[in-house]
Amino acid sequence: MSPIAGFHYHFYQPPREDPWTGLFNHEWSAWPYHDWNERIAAECYRAMVAVALNNDDATTSLFEPLTQSSFDVGPTLHHWLANYAPDVERALQREVRAASRGANRVVMAAPLVHAIVPLATPIDQERLVAWGIDDFRARYGEEPVGMWLPETGVDLATLEVLARQGITYTVLMATQAAMTRGPGEKWVRVGADTLDTTKAYFIALPSGARMTVVFGHHDLSHRIAFGDLVGDGNRLAETMAAALGEDDGVVLVVADGETYGHHHRFGDIGVAWATRQLQEKYQITTTLGEWLSEQTPTDEVQLHEVSAWSCAHGVERWRSACGCVTGESDGFDLAWRAPLRDALDWLREHAGSALDWELGHHVHSSDAALLDYGKVIAGEQSAPDFVWRHQSRDLNDDERSRVLEVCEAHRNLMFAFTSCAWFFADPGEIETSIVLRYAALALELTRRTTGRDFEPPFVERLAKVHSAHYGVAGEELWQRACQGFRTDEVQIAAGAAAEFSTCGDFARTSRGTWEIEYQRADHSEVRITLTNTLTLRKFTFLTHTTLGQDSELFVDISDNTMWRRVELEHLGDDVIARVAVARMMGARSSDVEGALSLLAADLLRRRATRDDQFTLRALAARPRYVTPVGEAAIRRALWAMAAHAHGDDDHEVLAPLAKAVGVPDTFNLSEGDGVTH
Repeated sequence: MSPIAGFHYHFYQPPREDPWTGLFNHEWSAWPYHDWNERIAAECYRAMVAVALNNDDATTSLFEPLTQSSFDVGPTLHHWLANYAPDVERALQREVRAASRGANRVVMAAPLVHAIVPLATPIDQERLVAWGIDDFRARYGEEPVGMWLPETGVDLATLEVLARQGITYTVLMATQAAMTRGPGEKWVRVGADTLDTTKAYFIALPSGARMTVVFGHHDLSHRIAFGDLVGDGNRLAETMAAALGEDDGVVLVVADGETYGHHHRFGDIGVAWATRQLQEKYQITTTLGEWLSEQTPTDEVQLHEVSAWSCAHGVERWRSACGCVTGESDGFDLAWRAPLRDALDWLREHAGSALDWELGHHVHSSDAALLDYGKVIAGEQSAPDFVWRHQSRDLNDDERSRVLEVCEAHRNLMFAFTSCAWFFADPGEIETSIVLRYAALALELTRRTTGRDFEPPFVERLAKVHSAHYGVAGEELWQRACQGFRTDEVQIAAGAAAEFSTCGDFARTSRGTWEIEYQRADHSEVRITLTNTLTLRKFTFLTHTTLGQDSELFVDISDNTMWRRVELEHLGDDVIARVAVARMMGARSSDVEGALSLLAADLLRRRATRDDQFTLRALAARPRYVTPVGEAAIRRALWAMAAHAHGDDDHEVLAPLAKAVGVPDTFNLSEGDGVTH
């Protein structure tokens, strides 16, 4: 057996988009970047695509560590890269194609949602894997042969699902192995320090199928993630080569891809140098998939009944107060984990059944349609073609949208089980709030398609989900997660009307998951037609926008059933920023920094209104990266607001911004004041 010493990079970010709009929310903690994806892309993803290394002859060459190793990219991160960092996404695809070994020799697939697969229902396990395979095929044009499991969460049922869908190998950690045996030998119990990770193993599944497993080197992987080993590429390569010993085998370092450049600055250079040294100095193969294609494992392994790489108690981290936690603080309590899991499991069972019943009225098979829906999510198949393929009779426009709304409700239910929700110490933080928002949209779609409202009993089941840090639980926790984020078609249309009134022909014709059509009507009114690109449902409204002095603006909106006034603060930060730039800099302009400077100058002469506060926050949240010029303008605006403020003015909306730019005491607000949206 030829030797291999290489790396597996697990790249993943949780879904950060607003479920109602498809837009990515600003995260003040990532300042001066728009969000943590942007920050990590700058520090890691772009660096890892091509690393500049010095040569012995004093020249510089580019090295592509990813295609010389093994990696997976979680589909939620892939989706973000494709939309917000297309340079990285296209570079990845180009490099994989140029590698000429085939994408499945370099890249492992991953389930569409970063959910703990052993804790999912059997049908959801099938969908998670199938949708992940669809995503891989859409990006690389091939069927995957390897799949990374979220948190390496695994049991035999999970491996059976992988095997049924054509997956032949996965990567796990040494702590997950229980016993091994060579050909004709007896079983021997093993632990993290006694498992021979220089071998590839096979698992004999109850169905008769076999799954190949490669285990990450326990000590080296830990030293990479939590030590300084990646700081010296020469030492790293030497250490890995030495770990092979005299026999040929495998030494695989497994860690989050974000380790290289984000968690460890310049880690991208260290790992790239080490990979090149392993190839050129030690003449060792570094690409796992290529090596496995030539191997037939002869040693067998049995895993613990259920296990994961970040929990010492199986998969209890995602359903109980097992003690495994990150981000703990004084007084933290993990008793919230079980009721959160129970509430979502209840929602999955009851809303899922109602949705399946409704879907069954329109398609030949609900299960077959939902399994196939991954091709729509991946962009392999259009929504109309999907409905046509599965419909059991001719459907009208409303029924076609209803089919797609049911599928989207199921997708959002699946996203509500994203593992990050249970990973950290407190359910009041952003990771748990995100999954509750997906649950909220799933509830809305269920109510629209089935007429059944599961929200009150679901929220009741959150009563024991208590945030020790924020002192809220149940209904308050639910409102804290969703309030200020829930957006309906009326607000989307009002935002479009506000843009059209200030930007004219330069107003956007699409916003996130919505397409927008404008038609001038009588008396300065504008007819707005919206189409949800995911469900194809259309909405038409008549709107009138009123522009007041300074930043003031509101939109009156109606259809045949309602009339509503939508204030500027409810239009969304992206809309508010575009309106502000158009009013201050001109309809054609995209100069956010210029608008910030003008706003700051204007606020020197007058007291700020509430709309000014939302305008400043929106302008600050608009850029992908706030430059020093923009940050200086923000500080001037904050100081001007404070100088003209009265004692009873409420500036809580600006607290996160003031903290981000380093002037948290500007309005004498406590650290916990303010909203995060």
